[in-house]
Amino acid sequence: MKIFIAVLLALALSAGLAAAIQQDSGYILIAYGQTTVEMTIWVGVAVLTVFLILVILIFMSLRRGAKVSDSIGSFWTVRRAVRGRSHTTLGMIAFIEGNWAKARKLLTDSAKDTETPLINYLLAARASHALGDAPGSRHYLGLAEQTSNKASIAVALTQAEMQVENGRLEEALATLTRARRNAERHPSVLTLLKKVYIGLRDWNSLLALIPDLRKHGGISEERLAELEREALMGQLENTAQQGDTAALQQWWKHVPRNWHRDNGLLLSYCRVLVAAGDSASAEKLLRQSIKLSWHSDLVKLYGLIAGSDVARQLSAAESWRKEHGDDAVLLLTLGRLSLRNELWGKAREYFEQAYQLSPNSEVCFELGRLMVNLDEPAAAERFTQEALQLQGQSLPSLPQPSLSKLKE
Repeated sequence: MKIFIAVLLALALSAGLAAAIQQDSGYILIAYGQTTVEMTIWVGVAVLTVFLILVILIFMSLRRGAKVSDSIGSFWTVRRAVRGRSHTTLGMIAFIEGNWAKARKLLTDSAKDTETPLINYLLAARASHALGDAPGSRHYLGLAEQTSNKASIAVALTQAEMQVENGRLEEALATLTRARRNAERHPSVLTLLKKVYIGLRDWNSLLALIPDLRKHGGISEERLAELEREALMGQLENTAQQGDTAALQQWWKHVPRNWHRDNGLLLSYCRVLVAAGDSASAEKLLRQSIKLSWHSDLVKLYGLIAGSDVARQLSAAESWRKEHGDDAVLLLTLGRLSLRNELWGKAREYFEQAYQLSPNSEVCFELGRLMVNLDEPAAAERFTQEALQLQGQSLPSLPQPSLSKLKE
């Protein structure tokens, strides 16, 4: 039905057009210079119509050509992207396997065809580092930094890690210091700084870093406590090298109060004080600490120190027997303090009680030495031999000269 109506309309339009041409054909004159063109108006309309049709056809052809070109370009773009992803994956596999040369080639060849060239260049820099190619590492790090304005931290971290691996800790510190200005609390920056400070034995900086590590480093409290203890021990060692008791005491005042009860740190500090010639301060600190918190290592060290008043020192230790009377370490300490006060019988009594509770090499050696000076050679020899056996250093059974035979 629609076709029929269209045919009728076309016929009617043709008939009308033919009638109009017969009635008045019109006239068109086009003059340009010495050239003139004459035609009826209906011929002009026909020429214009043909021209418009040609323009439309050309436009449609160009548009279709552009679509074909886009399709071809899209095809090659997708092909390059697929190839880039494939080579990047193969490059990562080679990198993990330690095939550095192959990894670098695959990663660099595909860097421009992948959406993540930063990763390609960073891994290529690491592969160059593994190959000992320092210029290559710097070159690829530079390319990595150009891939994005946000790549500076990743590049700095990669560079610092390689510097740490090469033992260039000062250079790594400079690199990380610059990176920290841009990302002060970046966990990876903080973790690497921790490693560098430990390597450089920069204990002051490590202690200053611990609060940030606690907030942003993702490190357990147990590990942070180990780091803080290591840093404090390092500070103590550095201060002890000065041989100045005033400096040691000043350091102890600045140690956080919660660390004053750490037995390991306290023992080390007291030993350093004794080595520096300040046994009195060490004795006082140990006495106060043992009163607050009993610990065998503290008690043992107390017996090895000569305080300013050895009588008072013995009296303080004897007061601890009310709560810890059956402690072998305390009895050993009491015996040693009795020796310092020249109370030989009391010292022997304490040593023997300690021996009965826990016979060990220290007690046996103390008894052996005391028996020698009390002119009891048989007992002295017996305790000395037992001490050696307890240490695993017993002498082999060999013939020995007899005193009676020597006199003959």
